[in-house]
Amino acid sequence: MLGSAPQSETARLAALLDGPRLERDFAAFAEIGRSAAGGYDRIAYSPADREARNWLILEMRAVGLDVREDAVGNIIGRREGSEAGCKAIAIGSHTDSVPSGGNYDGVLGVLGGLACLRTLHDRHVQLRHPVELIDFAAEEATMPGGTVGSRAMAGLLPPELLDAKAFDGQTLAEHMRAFGLDPAQWRRARRQAKDFSAYLELHIEQGGVLEAEGIPVGVVAGIVGIRRYAVTFHGIANHAGTTPMAARKDALVFAAPFIGEVQRIAIAHGIVGTIGTLQIFPAAPSVIPGQVRLDVEIRAISETLLDGAEAELRSVAERSGATFTAVSDKHPVRSAPGIMHHMTKVCAELGIVQKTMPSGAGHDAMCIATLAPQGMIFVPSRAGISHAPEEFTEPEQCVAGARVLLGTLLEVDATFA
Repeated sequence: MLGSAPQSETARLAALLDGPRLERDFAAFAEIGRSAAGGYDRIAYSPADREARNWLILEMRAVGLDVREDAVGNIIGRREGSEAGCKAIAIGSHTDSVPSGGNYDGVLGVLGGLACLRTLHDRHVQLRHPVELIDFAAEEATMPGGTVGSRAMAGLLPPELLDAKAFDGQTLAEHMRAFGLDPAQWRRARRQAKDFSAYLELHIEQGGVLEAEGIPVGVVAGIVGIRRYAVTFHGIANHAGTTPMAARKDALVFAAPFIGEVQRIAIAHGIVGTIGTLQIFPAAPSVIPGQVRLDVEIRAISETLLDGAEAELRSVAERSGATFTAVSDKHPVRSAPGIMHHMTKVCAELGIVQKTMPSGAGHDAMCIATLAPQGMIFVPSRAGISHAPEEFTEPEQCVAGARVLLGTLLEVDATFA
């Protein structure tokens, strides 16, 4: 996968990244939060999440990083630069998981970033810029809306989210308190654009494009915007045995055509659309549904496409007498052309084939993009599987991604202010 003779000092140093050590880090991390049912339960703000973060803190300190935990639980390890006045280059991702998730989603970006800083430490290389390795808290949507740590850092976290319910019915604030954090202090996690020169994130693809095409690295052109809506259809609950069919006002019957329309509208607009939850009230076999609530999500790299699809979905829902309410809106984010150029250049010098592609999943990078230019590197996911125990990326692909990350870090350090 690597060329036999790297063509630059950047590529030479990137090729020295210790692949076997990165594999050992993955093996050590795999012992944390292993679920009896298979996969990993490193749910945000859980004891397993704390154990994983404590392991990371020790490894960060071993390579000379100054480590702190901020007000929402982000772990930040900083390595100072040689040139006064340079803003930090941030690298990282997250280590929390979905229930029974995998050991690669987010983890690769953190362990890959650690491998980069270990290389600099072991080779006695000091960069111009400070480097911050960040393990963002609560990226997964087990906590309300997900990306809690990166949104708080970017000043994008709505205060009302603290009282919103997490996956288990407890509020975000309750989870934070159990983790030893004071939710009232969450604004202290806020950072400013003056703090960062760039943000780089290595991640598994969580899809099957790279594997299907036999390409080891994806250079991410942008991250899709994600909009979610609550759509409620209203009928009249009544006895299922005594109410004639012609006299019924069945909310589920009203909702059924809309379900098909979500697919049709998504295809027509060239986006993806999903109904992930459906709640029927009162949910009894002998009662005609009096109310049905759907949660609808649409994703696209273009705001224009999202606007068009949203307008049509709203129109279809309201013609059926439903209420259509916007729940959340994460805007599409384009990657910085300069960072993408460096990633492509590093791949070429390392002899690694790459493909420019969008990200269909949300990431911490889309939040930190409000503070600094961002770029992401993808590596293949076997069978396109993620958020499941079968999630897997070949060790050599993880190493290749980490080497591209290190090379990009070196190039950004040399060329960014």
